[in-house]
Amino acid sequence: MIDRKELGTLFQGLRAVITIADETGRIVFLNDRAIEHYGDRGGEALLGTDIHDCHNPASQAKIEALYARYRAGDLAPTRYHQTKEDGLAESIVLVPIVADGRFRGVAELMWDERPELVFET
Repeated sequence: MIDRKELGTLFQGLRAVITIADETGRIVFLNDRAIEHYGDRGGEALLGTDIHDCHNPASQAKIEALYARYRAGDLAPTRYHQTKEDGLAESIVLVPIVADGRFRGVAELMWDERPELVFET
């Protein structure tokens, strides 16, 4: 079981939106920035809801494929970028959570960044 209080302490001050969903896709943790970011969609009320419900059908299919890949044992994180209407870039990294050798869920970290500060190595 994921302890929200411990996670809150761990992620205090991290300037990223953090959402954690369990192996079924149920949202089990939102940090303070996520609660604020998703305020127009319910904020803290999203806890306990299905992550699929927050996405359009195309994104739901991608999430299902991601979960299937993780369940099959391919535990490489997934990263993508998108440009928002305000011109800022948004980076999103999905990292599988593994406990006791089993896939237990996904941590999603999202942040805004200025394109001129992004570099690849």
